[in-house]
Amino acid sequence: MKTDFLIVGQGLAGSLLAWHLLGAGRRVLVVDRDEESTSSKVAAGLVTPLAGSRFHLPEHLGERLDYARRFYWDIEERSGQTLFRHLRIARLFRDQSEADLWRSRIAREPERYARYHAPLEVDPGSLHMPFGGFEMREGGWLDVPAFLEVTRQALLERAAYAIAKVRSEDISASPGGVRWKNVEAGWAVFCEGWRGAANRFFDWVPLRPTCGGILDLRLPRLAGEGRILNRGGWLLPLGDGRFRAGSTYRELLPSHAAAGEIADADADRDEILAKVAAITPAAAEVVGQRTGLRPTIRRSQIFMGPHPAHPRIVFFNGFGSKGVLNGPWHAATLVAHLLVGAPLPESAELGGRFL
Repeated sequence: MKTDFLIVGQGLAGSLLAWHLLGAGRRVLVVDRDEESTSSKVAAGLVTPLAGSRFHLPEHLGERLDYARRFYWDIEERSGQTLFRHLRIARLFRDQSEADLWRSRIAREPERYARYHAPLEVDPGSLHMPFGGFEMREGGWLDVPAFLEVTRQALLERAAYAIAKVRSEDISASPGGVRWKNVEAGWAVFCEGWRGAANRFFDWVPLRPTCGGILDLRLPRLAGEGRILNRGGWLLPLGDGRFRAGSTYRELLPSHAAAGEIADADADRDEILAKVAAITPAAAEVVGQRTGLRPTIRRSQIFMGPHPAHPRIVFFNGFGSKGVLNGPWHAATLVAHLLVGAPLPESAELGGRFL
């Protein structure tokens, strides 16, 4: 079998890359392990423009946010399914220093921040906000499992999807392409999540597996709340008093992750419920719990590009919590680099950075 691109992994990264390559008229074969504990399958898919406790506003945030929305809208039109939902975020300050920092940010750069905030109106009896807060505009969430399934169906229709384990040891590279079993491809792109830490081509990238859990809750008292709530942890409204809550982060050794030693359900549940209790006094009933493995690179940094010594072997990984927002733009940029030699963003380029 011959194809232009062999994509290893059909999580968020692999799916975004596949759509962009298909849009460029290229043939793809996406090979996935079809595992249940991957980060993409349990991800909340939040888009939080001003993330973290320091409310940093990245230089290219608006461009990447607008591109992501257009991309998801296009997939919605193709599939006939609603995948991305626009929701504002009630951002509650955790302490006085956080409140002071926010006020200094908007005082210094009011025009840059104007797009992303509005006054916050809440029922003070339903939420904890002793230090105030603001309403974050331009937020939302992607139904990541639904997006992955829409992508999988589109690939199946093109005979471009297979369930299998691709070991990096089984990939042979040459100046003109790559080979895996009976598949000949122009490029192999590894989008394999936390398993990238054991990839023989990219084991020098500082990627570590982390375990994260989320809860499904019922909070009838908050049934009328339609915003994402954030104060250390987060609550994502799903309607009728149902919420998704998260999340936890626990670093693992790759050997433990590979052996399936990822679950500490009681500790995850208790930690998330403590975060929920910091957001609202409303009683929460746990109705579901899920755990997944994330590929974590410092500060959720996306790294991508060809291997320095094997230009037909490519890395696209490390999305972290900002993947839904940043991923589409980075996928388009990587495709332009591979097809026409467009430059990669300096902040994301692999090159010889870690060698």
